[in-house]
Parts: sequence; C-alpha cells; structure tokens
Amino acid sequence: MISSLLLISWLITQVDTPQSFKVLWPAVVALLTILIFKQAALGLAMGALIGCISLSHGDIFSAIKNLTTDHFFPSMQGSWRIGAILFTLVMGSFAVVIEKGGGFTALAQKFLTQEKNNGRRVETATGLMGLMCFFDGLANSLLLGKIMRPLADRAGVTRAKLAYLVDSTSSSIACMAFISTWIATQLSLIQQSIDGRGIEDSAYSLFLQSIPQNYYCIFTLILVALVIWRRWDMGPMHRAKLSRKEVEITTHSSTSMWVALIPILVLALAIVSLFYLWETSPIFPITTDKLTKSFSGNAGPYALTLGSIIGLATAYFLFPKSAKQSASYAVKNGAASMLTPLFILIMAWTFGSVMKELGTAKWLADAIGSQFSPDYFPAAVFITGALISFLTGSSWGTMALMMPLALPAYLDMATDQPTLITAVIAAVFSGAVFGDHCSPFSDTTIVSAFACGVSAQEHVITQLPYALLAAATAFSVGFIGLGTGLPPWLSIIIGTVTLLTCACFFTRKKETP
Repeated sequence: MISSLLLISWLITQVDTPQSFKVLWPAVVALLTILIFKQAALGLAMGALIGCISLSHGDIFSAIKNLTTDHFFPSMQGSWRIGAILFTLVMGSFAVVIEKGGGFTALAQKFLTQEKNNGRRVETATGLMGLMCFFDGLANSLLLGKIMRPLADRAGVTRAKLAYLVDSTSSSIACMAFISTWIATQLSLIQQSIDGRGIEDSAYSLFLQSIPQNYYCIFTLILVALVIWRRWDMGPMHRAKLSRKEVEITTHSSTSMWVALIPILVLALAIVSLFYLWETSPIFPITTDKLTKSFSGNAGPYALTLGSIIGLATAYFLFPKSAKQSASYAVKNGAASMLTPLFILIMAWTFGSVMKELGTAKWLADAIGSQFSPDYFPAAVFITGALISFLTGSSWGTMALMMPLALPAYLDMATDQPTLITAVIAAVFSGAVFGDHCSPFSDTTIVSAFACGVSAQEHVITQLPYALLAAATAFSVGFIGLGTGLPPWLSIIIGTVTLLTCACFFTRKKETP
C-alpha cells in the first residue's frame, strides 16, 4: 500500500498534472493512510513525505533530506513547541498519579455508602465527576468507567447509558478546558497556523475566544445534563440491557477524595497565576484588563509547563504514603502513555509546514472563496472535520490534519476582516470531537466501552442518536447561525431551548424519578 502511494506520487511529478491535484494529493494520501492503517502519525508522516516529493520534483533522496532538515527538526524548535512537548508529558504523569492515588475512587464511594442510590443520582455524579476530571479525555473515560460501573449496576443504570455519559463528557470537556493534555496540541496548531499572518492575539487568547463557538462540545454537555434530568433513553438506548448487581461496599480510610481535588485545584491556580505574574507589572492592583492581557502575551509555554510541574509535585506529595512507590511508576507510565500522542503532534507540525510550502491553504482559499461566502466557511469546516474524524476515529489526527489547512485557508479568504477566525478554530475542534464520539475506531470510544463493560459496537449504536442531535443543533443553530450574523450567545440560547424542547417532548409521557 505505502509503496504504491509512493510510486503514484512519483509518477504525478513526472507528468503534467493540474496544480489542484499536486497541492491536495499529500492531504489525500494522509487521509487514506490513516483510514487503512488506523495510525494518525503514520498518515501525517506519509502526507508530509509525499508533499516533499512533489516539492523536489520526484527526487526521493532530496525529498527525504528536505523533510528532515527543513520540516521535521525545525518543527520542534521554539518556545511554544518545546513547551507543548514538556507540558504534554507532565500532564500525562499528572493524570495517572491522580488516577492511582485513589482520590476519585474515595469520592465515588461516598455515593456507594448512601442507602438511597437512585439512577438520576448516579448519572448526576458521573456527569459532575466527568467535569472535574477535565485534564485528560482518555484518563477521564477510563477512570470514571471503572469507578462508576459498580454503582451504576447497583442503581439500575444500564452500562450503555453509563458509557454515553462518560464518553460524551470526557472528550467535550477536555477539548474546551484551558488546562488539559489536549491544550498543548490545540495551541501549537493554532500558533503554527497564524505565524506570519499579522494576528495580534496570542494562540491562547484565540483559543479562549473560540470556546463559546465550540458548539458541538457545548451542546453535547447541555444534552448530557438534559438526558440526566429527564432520564431520556433515546432509540437504541431504551433497548439496552440492564446489568443489575448488588456490589459489596468497600472503603479505604487511608485515601481521601482531597488526594485528587487539591492537586487539580493547585494545577489550575498555578497556571492562571503564572500567566498573570509572568509579564504583568505592576502586579497590584489586579484588574480585569491586566488579567485579559496576561493571556494574550508570550507566557503560554512557560506558565503551562511550570504550572503543570507544580500540580504534579502536589499530586505526588499527597499520594497515599502506604503506596508511595507506586507514585514513581505512575509518573513514568503517565509520561510514557503520552509518547504516541506527542509523535502525532510532531508529525502534525511537520505536515503543516510542508502544506504551507506547497501553498495548499492559498489554493483552497481561492477555490472555496469563489464558490460561497467566507461567512459559511466554519460550517463547511465542521462537516469536513466530522467526516474525517468519523472515518479515522482520531480527534487528534483530525485536528492535526484540519487546522493547518482550514485556518490559513480562511485567513487567505478573509484578508480584510477575519472576524470568524475563532469560529474556524472552534469548528475544527467541534468536528473532531463529533466524529470521535460516533466512530467505532476511536480510542475514547473503545476505552469508554471497555471501562463501562459494554461492547464498542453497542456503545456506538446507543450513543449515535445523542451525538447526531447535538451535531445537528451545532451545525444548524451554531455554525450556520454564525454565517447569518447570529451572536454566539444567542446561538447557545436557541440551541439550548431546542434541545430542552426535544427532551421534554420525547419524555412527556414518562415518569422521571
């Protein structure tokens, strides 16, 4: 397969082919490779190599040299890139230390010891703990699934419903959280796409502005709350089998829930404080204007890295003394677990660098700009990202593939007033997470199903109606609404009312104890 793609790519350089084919072929190769091998890093690497073959006019040796010296190694240079790598490794360790420390387990056991454990109480606890475990989507799914499954069995909540709550909450909150294992990847992709474009706002500032327009993630979390409130079992979820089991209640007096909650609080406060302290002078008085400017400066890589180290040190210090040796293994294993995502990130930087030299974004901007208004570009990005994410099963791979193409293309289209730049960023993230929720190949889908004790197939089938409803609302009310001039806050209100109406209408004949 790979040799065939290389041969085809070489032949393309030897014949007279349209410019459109040359600039898009590397992206097509990347997508095909990800689809076939289910490896995002391999796909991005193949796309970058094919792009370099095109740039070197078929000279494969020169292409490899160009890929290595002009794109791969330079992609890891600069404070943002180094900071992203370090932060991702530290946050991987932080997530595993928190998990192994047992704080979340202790928190869940407070619900287990209650005599009244109705379904809504368990579902609410699952949703709230999912929001608290914002720092990593995959760890969130695995941790909550394992902790809450016995409680769900006892309270009469189907495991399919539990898997939906865990999966939908984990990826959505991790995508929007300003501190997570995702944020370094998100910020670095944004920064790479705006370099040299004259954008005054920092990557972090653009990310924060994009959150109210990340409609799929927002509407998914709102829908989760409505599903819990109305006990809404839609379609296949209503037919899911119940695994009711009486579980033995166990407690660990040596472990406190504060083992998890304090490090998370310290992590958040440390990063926010470092953002403020890094470039703010004088420090006092603290004003809204100073806080806003602090996130628009150059403190991002330094605040994230140092703040995450402080959070990890706190989690390590509070780790139960009886199992202190396990903390060291957790630090190592957590960092090691992020090596694959890191390689995807590095190859995304490399791929984006090659696509920039090829001029793919400029070609896309000219082609799309002649067809429809830039105002609807975010809607197109959302649909494209959702399809890619569904087919590949990788939200990270989708972000890595889409951001270097979509954001520069939009900036080339809207050269005068790029007012929807944050909407394009949000559309990439929304599309990536939507497809990730629906895809049977997704790592979070598989992990959520495994942790909750259901098959991946059942999880996808039962979750799909909810994901489609949230996506349809995000597309029609959110991104299309943006194109018509609807303010983000009004889109969220209309979307919420729409989801609330659906929830009440379809559960109107059902008691919701």
